[in-house]
Formats: sequence, C-alpha cells, structure tokens
Amino acid sequence: MAAVPNLQDAYYNELDQSQWGLTPVAQLDTYKGLIFATFDPAAPPLLDYLGPMAWYLDTLFDRREGGAEVLSGVHKWVVPCNWKFPAENFVGDAYHVQWSHLATLRTGFGITRGTTPGGGNVSPGNGHGMIAYAGHHTAEPLQILVDYEEDTREEFEARLGPRARMLNPIVGTVFPNFSVIKTNSHSLRVWHPKGPHSIEIWAWTFTDCAAPPEVKGALRKIAAYGFSPSGTFEQDDMDNWQNCTLTSRGVVARRQMLNYQMGLGHETWNPDYDALTSQYRFSDSNQRQFYRRWSQLMAAESWADL
Repeated sequence: MAAVPNLQDAYYNELDQSQWGLTPVAQLDTYKGLIFATFDPAAPPLLDYLGPMAWYLDTLFDRREGGAEVLSGVHKWVVPCNWKFPAENFVGDAYHVQWSHLATLRTGFGITRGTTPGGGNVSPGNGHGMIAYAGHHTAEPLQILVDYEEDTREEFEARLGPRARMLNPIVGTVFPNFSVIKTNSHSLRVWHPKGPHSIEIWAWTFTDCAAPPEVKGALRKIAAYGFSPSGTFEQDDMDNWQNCTLTSRGVVARRQMLNYQMGLGHETWNPDYDALTSQYRFSDSNQRQFYRRWSQLMAAESWADL
C-alpha cells in the first residue's frame, strides 16, 4: 500500500500499510507477450497448462518477426450473463454464425478467399479449443486486410511449420476465460466473472508488430464496427449470452437437459494438429471438452486429482 488518505488524522498514524497491500499472485509467467497469473501455488507451470495450445497461440501472436502488439485503448463493459457462455462461444461455436449474424453477413461485412472454409474444431487438451479454417481460407471485412493476410501467408507458414499450411486458426479460448478472435476483428479479451449472472469484458485489439500503419488503422476501425460494445457482431452475441443466462434461471428450465451432441462420436485425435479434431466445421466437440474440463476441476480436491 503506497498511500492512505487522512492517514494521520483518521488512522492516527497507526495503520501498518505493509500489511494491507494487494494480495500477491502465487505464480506469474508470460508467453509471447501475454501475461498469465494464478493465486494457486500448486497449479502447473504455464507451459504445462497450455500444452499443445501454445502452438495455436503462436499462430495469432507470433505469426511474423517481432511478434504481436496491442493497439492503444481497451474496451471495458458489463454484460448480464454467466461467464461460461462467451467462453464456450469462442471455444468452438461456429454453428451460430449463419443464424445469429445473418443480418450482418448479408451486408457483405466478411470478404472471403478460398472455395470453402473447410477446417473444423481443434481441442489441444485441458479445456482449450479453437475453430480453424482450412489452410488458405481467409475471411476479413476489408480488402486491405484480405490482401495483408495473403501477402504474409508465406512468412507465416515458414515460421510455424507444416501445420500452418494445413489450417488457419481464427478464434478460440484458453480455458477458462481468455479468448481471442482473428477474423472480422483482431480482438483478445478476458471474461471477468462478477458472480454467476454477470461478467465484465476487457477487450483489446492486436496485430503483428510488423504490420504497416494502414493495416493497423483498418484494424482499429473494424474493432469498433464488429467486436466492441457497439459492434454489430458483438451485439448479436451479447443478446444470445444474456438471454441464455436469463432463461436458464427459470424453475422449469433448470430441470432441462442441454443438447451438446453435434458431432458426438465423430471427432478423432489428429496427430498432425496435436489435438482432438472434429470432422466437420460445425461441431460441439470443443464445447464438450470445455465443460468436461470445468466438471473435472469442480469435482477435484487438488491438481493431483486431475
């Protein structure tokens, strides 16, 4: 604690400031410029916790020489929903796009290259997951971003190896509450729970450090247009999340089962991707892994029990 208002008059100079500072985290580590912390001294080291998910973070934050940077500014806002709804949305829900975001898509907000998105859901373990396009498919709302993606593709593939030629990860969640999207926006965000029925979202826009100024300017623009408190995509999603939370609180609704069977039994371990992989781009595979990990953690007494 650095300072206390009215320390002498109100506390009579008797407050021991050294005993009332912030609670220090038990572990602090970084990966590709991202800062991770935990209050649990028994938690595994960061690289063990990330596991194969680390490579998927590389596809977002280490695509080019120099790594990634956050563009100035942060959006912070509160949504009346349970934190797991946005986390699972980003971990693997490609299915909702064609319905929830139909009005936005009809405006031509997303420019695509490639004959089909292809790809699928990949779950590298520990509840982490990503949605990935097939290697050369691109979806960006501005032509300048499509061109930049294509112009840097060769460097990206050379930097990250053969797997980068097979798939293009675009959105995902590091379990439990850190998510990132790199299509129709370049946004990383943390879902801060404020109880079971509310979250505070902190969202930043990121890009390659080596990206030219005009690309960075375009990303600032689509951050506001697409994924922000006033963004077209974000508003659709927030409506889903808060209404799912609201309806699930009902007496009858709480007795109902939720259906997560899409693609059940049709996911396989893909050694090329180092992840459990769905066979089709629409699947609940990642969501099942997300909630399986959540259930394991809720039931375990310690990390040794996992």
